[in-house]
Amino acid sequence: MIEINVFCEYLYASSYIPIYLYDGTELTASYPDQDQGTLPPPTYLTKLWEAEKSVTYTLTEFYSYYGCIKIKDSNSCIVIGPVNDFPYSPESLLAMSKEFSIAKSDFDSFTEFFRNIPTQNLDNFIKTLMFLHYAFNHTQITRQEVEHAADHQMDKSINQKYTESSYEAKEEGLLNNSYAIEKELVRFIESGNLEGLKKFASRARNTKVGIIAHNNLRQWKNMFIVAVILYSRAAMKGGLTPSLSYQLSNIYMQQVERLTDVEDVKSLFAQVQMDYTNRVANSIVPITADKVLHQVVQFVRENTNRSITVAAIAEHVGFSRPSLSRKVKKELGFELSTFIKKCKLEEAKDLLAFTDKSLSEISNYLCFSSQSHFQKSFKDQYGITPHAYRKSVHF
Repeated sequence: MIEINVFCEYLYASSYIPIYLYDGTELTASYPDQDQGTLPPPTYLTKLWEAEKSVTYTLTEFYSYYGCIKIKDSNSCIVIGPVNDFPYSPESLLAMSKEFSIAKSDFDSFTEFFRNIPTQNLDNFIKTLMFLHYAFNHTQITRQEVEHAADHQMDKSINQKYTESSYEAKEEGLLNNSYAIEKELVRFIESGNLEGLKKFASRARNTKVGIIAHNNLRQWKNMFIVAVILYSRAAMKGGLTPSLSYQLSNIYMQQVERLTDVEDVKSLFAQVQMDYTNRVANSIVPITADKVLHQVVQFVRENTNRSITVAAIAEHVGFSRPSLSRKVKKELGFELSTFIKKCKLEEAKDLLAFTDKSLSEISNYLCFSSQSHFQKSFKDQYGITPHAYRKSVHF
């Protein structure tokens, strides 16, 4: 019989990843001993405890993961984390200090605690959770079962996952397809369009992939590597810093080479697409920005087919129109009305490229005052008329 406290003490001593023991919702031990301010925030603990499965993990707003293993036939559980793919940036640590409600006087010790946690990719973290589950519950669990449980716990505003149809779409192949399909996928990443990326899978089911390796595992790994290069370039074009984009691509390429199962590569495929798109979306609204600004951007992106006004957005987030306009301009550097129009025109590009809708239908759908207004706005933004743009992508 394993003594849980001793096991966790040794595990921390060998991994330096924080571990927490809970009896119900009461913390009974932590490794290492630490201040109250660095304990897992209640928001993430609640998600972990509410999970139906005995093993799960959740993504934080600062791109780290907490995992949880519920001990069979007891009220106890182990929480481990956070782990992160690479060292925390100053911006991430500042955002984290706000979420953990850290006083300025405690900021230095807070950052030191998290900088001392070694980096670990998600693939290895999931394997750690599988190992702990086996050690304490004497039951094997697959990676897919862990990921499936975690998907239901993820904060959808941060980590909107593909539905099962997206995996089926990948089995048909997303690379080496038509040039238009590739451009569409890249544009979703470039613009940080999470909703568009989710819907993309259902429109890519019939695409095919050429043979680029001698076996199925190598085929998927090669496709993955090519994809990461495309995603990295798209993310940089969308505003992600080159250093972060390259660092992320190196991590993912190293990670995929360690995998020995095709299904694991497919799972990582979905993860890397969403990861890059999420990070581009957050480059539009910095991770240090408050939740109001994230709500504003999300509201605009989800309502491009409506007649959105600054006043309506202000009402949605509980601000007055003037104060919200000032806040957006000061903290994000652009006029909210300009951002609304830009999002509508970005969707217009997709409709022109990937549907047969007429200019009049697109104009009406995006709630422009007239077709001529739509055409003028499009040309002002992109230097080309909608008709000419459609011809250029259908050459």
